[in-house]
This record gives sequence, C-alpha cells and structure tokens, in this order.
Amino acid sequence: MSSVPQISGNAANAANLVDTKKIVKSWSEETIYECSKHINKLRDICTLSSVSKHFFLVVLNDKFPRWQTLLTSHFPTSFQLTLPIPQPIACYKHLKAIDHQFRAGTAQTCTIRAHQSHARYLNVQDGNLISGSPSDPTIAIWDLKSGALLRRVALGHQQEITCFEVIDKKFFSGSNDRTIKIWDFEKGEMLHTLEGHQGGILALTESDGKLISSSTDKQIKVWDIESGKLLHTLVDSDGVYSDYVKVKDGKLICSSNNTVKIWDLTSGQLLRSVGGKHNNIISCLEVQDGKIISGSFDKTIKIWDLETGQELHILDKHRDGICSLLVNDGKIISGSNDATIKIWDLESGQELHSLVGHARWINCLMVKDGMLISGSQDRTIKFWDLESGQLLHSLEALESAVARLEVKDEMLVAGLVGGTVKIFDFTPPSKSANR
Repeated sequence: MSSVPQISGNAANAANLVDTKKIVKSWSEETIYECSKHINKLRDICTLSSVSKHFFLVVLNDKFPRWQTLLTSHFPTSFQLTLPIPQPIACYKHLKAIDHQFRAGTAQTCTIRAHQSHARYLNVQDGNLISGSPSDPTIAIWDLKSGALLRRVALGHQQEITCFEVIDKKFFSGSNDRTIKIWDFEKGEMLHTLEGHQGGILALTESDGKLISSSTDKQIKVWDIESGKLLHTLVDSDGVYSDYVKVKDGKLICSSNNTVKIWDLTSGQLLRSVGGKHNNIISCLEVQDGKIISGSFDKTIKIWDLETGQELHILDKHRDGICSLLVNDGKIISGSNDATIKIWDLESGQELHSLVGHARWINCLMVKDGMLISGSQDRTIKFWDLESGQLLHSLEALESAVARLEVKDEMLVAGLVGGTVKIFDFTPPSKSANR
C-alpha cells in the first residue's frame, strides 16, 4: 500500500508534507462553497480566505453564497434579510463599523425635552421616533436623525395613558378612562374608540388582526382591529388582573396576580392555570420556544411548559425581586432590584453569568448583535458582551433614571424618568462627516 501524504507541522515529516495552498488552488468555486457551509462565524471568513489567494478571491466576493446566512447570524438586530443583498461585503463592513462604535461607546448625542414626566413609551418607525408618557395626553413624533419635532397627536383620552403599542402603521393606546384608541400612524387619524371595559386598561397586545386588552375590571377582551368589533370577553372565576398579556400559537398567556393562565384565543376558553404559584405578584412575563418564563417580586423566575403547564425550573439566585426580563437566542436575561443582571440557559435553567456594575435596580434590557444593553435607576446605560458577560462601557451621568430603551440600526433611544429622551447615534465617523 502506498503511503498517504500527511499534512503536518513536524519537520521530521517534511518529505510527506502537502502544501495546502497547492491543494486548494485547483478546487472549483463549487467545492469551496461546499466547505463554506460549515462556517458559522464571520471571523472564520478571514481564516478561510487566508489559506490561499484562490480562497480569498472566491470568499471575499459579493457573490459568495454564505453572506446572507453569515450577516443574519452575526448581525441579527441590524441586518434585515432581503434578497438579493446589494454589495454584501460593503454591507458587512458598514455593520462591523457600527458594531465597533456600539462596543466602544462612541456616539453623537441628541437630547429631546419630550414630556413632563416618564418617557415610558418609545417606538421607531420608518426613521421616525414615537414617544409617549403616562401623564401626557399626546403622542409626539420626531425625526430620529435630527431630533426635530414633526408633530403631536392628541389621543383624546380623558385620563392617564397606561399602555401604548405601535403595530403595522397603527398605534394603540389604553387609558384609565376605560377606553382604547386606534390611530392610523401615517394619516394621524383616529380609526376607532373601543369601549366596554369597566376599569382602566392594563395591557395591550396584537395577534393576527386582533387586539387583546386586559383591565382592572378583571376581564380580557378580544377585538377585531379592522372593524373595532368586540369578539370575545374572557372571564375567569378567580378573577384575571393582568399587566402582561402574550399570544403564542393561538394561545393567550397572561399573568393573574401570582400565577399564569392560558386561554384558547379563538374560542375564549380557559385551558389551564399553570403549576405552582409564585409567592408574590408576577412582575415580568415572556413566552419563547414552547416555554413560559415568569419573573416575580418573590425573587424567583419560573419556567413552565406552554403545552402542559408543567413547572420545569425555578431560578432563585437573585437576592431581590425581578424587575426586567427578556429571552434571546436560548438565554434568559433577568434584571433585579438587587442591581444585578443574570444570564441563564433557557433549556436547563443553569446560571451562565452574573453581571455586576449597576448601583440600583435594572429597569430595561435590550439585545443588539451579541451585546446586552441595560438601563437602570442609577442613571446609567451599560453595554455588556452577551457571550462572556464582560462590561464593555457605560453611558454615565444621565439626567434621570432610564425608563425605556429602543434600538434600531445605529441608533439607541433612551426614555428617561423626567420626560427627557436621549438619542445616541453610533454612525461610523466617515458616515457622520458626510451628513
């Protein structure tokens, strides 16, 4: 049997060495494309392309078929998958530059005196920022880049606004005056006033052309958005009093004081209350990957099976109540009144990281392209590496506590407790100079 040439760094085997550059030089583009299917990180592109000039010319080419997958994987927040992608390499370089700016904390700042109290409601639509405050009867619409006020829309509520959502060119507001307003965002026209609740509106969510509202009257109502018609009223003998309403796979999941209830959205039938209750009220609720995740002021997070209602895990490493919660890419991220952030594995419930750096409780959490952004009562915004848990940098000395965060492409928007809105523009310097 003839000996097989070995690829080795051992000088003693120099006679059997095979030059990898010579091997791949003869490979077709299709062969290289097949090899590239095993690449799942953008940094591996550089490693692969350095093997030979031939690899370099094939891989670092706008026609390289893996760019769509790689850009989506590496920049899930910033890159929107559209076909075809114009100049993927230029797109990568631009997104990488924005990523660098975020991680370095290099931004231009615009300050807006938006409202008289908490700038709690923020949404970015088509280059515009929509902001609202519980005590302000109007919604303000701003140009996101310049911070210029475009217009204010008087919502027509008679009492405090309690919840606000922007979905598909419409915005929805709920109030303590027991009504819900539906507006056309582009025209600035009110489409419907929904009446029927006997108490203030607590929460709003949308699913498949339906608007779901919960109220202090201990009822949940399902409305048709197009017509404004009431479709169902969900009433439970225990009394539903829900600040959190989610929809998943045709099921309505809501908090009810210290437990979670699951309804069939089509029939309005109560399917089940999940297993063991929290020892205090539920403060956060998320639904992801067939699981319900509830955080409570009892210092714990519980994970339940959406289909069966079975309790799967109790996460009890926080020393105070849970005040913010999100689920991202198989991880649970929780902020607590103990001023720490913890990252957990969703499947196993294992604690992966405990992030220490804030001085007071964490009001809001956002994830952008492998970074965690946290806003706190301590008047700071902190940026963390999501994989390692390392603190990257902080935006310090804000005018007041951070009530809400929104991120869109190169822009970070922070709504502060005093009514101020801060816009941080992380556009790379070369782009900023051209504006």
